Amino acid sequence: MPKFASLKYDFCGNLGDEIQSLAAEQFLPRVDKKFDRDSLRMVDEPDRFLLIMNGYFSRFPERSFPPSPCIVPVFFGFHIRTNPLNVQYFLSPEIISYLKRHEPIGCRDRHTANLLEQHGVQAFFSKCLTLTFPRRDREPEDGRVFLVDTGEIPLPKEIRKNSVKITHVVSSLYGDEIKTSMARKLLEIYKNHASLVITTRIHCALPCLAMGIPVIFFGDPDDPRISLIKDLKVPIYPYKRKPRGMYKLRYFRKLMGYLRLRRVDWQPQAPDLEELKADMRRTLTELIHRKMQSL
Repeated sequence: MPKFASLKYDFCGNLGDEIQSLAAEQFLPRVDKKFDRDSLRMVDEPDRFLLIMNGYFSRFPERSFPPSPCIVPVFFGFHIRTNPLNVQYFLSPEIISYLKRHEPIGCRDRHTANLLEQHGVQAFFSKCLTLTFPRRDREPEDGRVFLVDTGEIPLPKEIRKNSVKITHVVSSLYGDEIKTSMARKLLEIYKNHASLVITTRIHCALPCLAMGIPVIFFGDPDDPRISLIKDLKVPIYPYKRKPRGMYKLRYFRKLMGYLRLRRVDWQPQAPDLEELKADMRRTLTELIHRKMQSL
C-alpha cells in the first residue's frame, strides 16, 4: 500500500498554489510527505506515494516530468503551461508515453485536454479541484468587498469605499508551512467575511465561487489557463497586468474606455455549483480507488 503525498512549491510566491494543495488534500486520508511540484523527477524515496497531480506544470519541466517511479500519480485538474517550449516538452514521446500509462488524465482546462487527446492520450475536462471546497453555511452579516490583486483596474468609488485589499503574492523564500498557513487563513477570511470578491487570480475566484461567494473576475478571455471561469458562466472582463514604460498610459486609457463601453455587473450572484462539485468529488474518489486497487 502506498503512502500519501501532496504538492509543495519551493521558491514560488503565489498562494494560489498552496490553495490547490489544500483542495487536493481533502481527498486524502492523510499527508505523509510533500514533494516540490517542479522537482518530482528528483524524488528519491524507498516507499511509494499516491499523489494527486493537480495544477500548473511546470516552471521546470525537465526536473518535474516524468515523475519519480516512487510517485503513484492520479491526474485531476492537470494544466500544461502554454509556453511553446514547455508544450513541446510535454508532447515529447517520453512524456506522452508516461501519461498514457496513467490514463485517464483529468485536465483543468479544455485546451490541455484537447492537446493530449490530439496526441493519443485519454483525457477529460475535470476542472479545478479548488471548486470542491464546501459551500459556506451562511453569508456574513458584516460582509466586505475584497479586492484581490486588482492592480490599476478603475473600480467605481462605491466599490472601493470600505473595501479590503489583499494580495496572493508573498515572498518566495517562505517555507511550505508558512505559505500553507497563510493560504488556509485567506480561505477562512473569504468564507467568513466576503460579500463580494473582485480579483485577477483564478485560485481566488474558483474557491470563492465554490464557497458561494459572488465574484467579479478580470483577466484575458483568450487565456487557456483561466478559461474554466467562462465554462462556469462567470464573465471574464478583459484586463492584462499593467504594461511597462511608455505603453502604460495608452493601455490605461484604452482599458478605461472599454469599461465605459461595456457594463460590468457589479452585483453578481454566485452560481450554484453543488451538482458539479458532487460529480467532481465522485469522479476523483473513483480514480483514487481504482489506482489503489491496481497497485
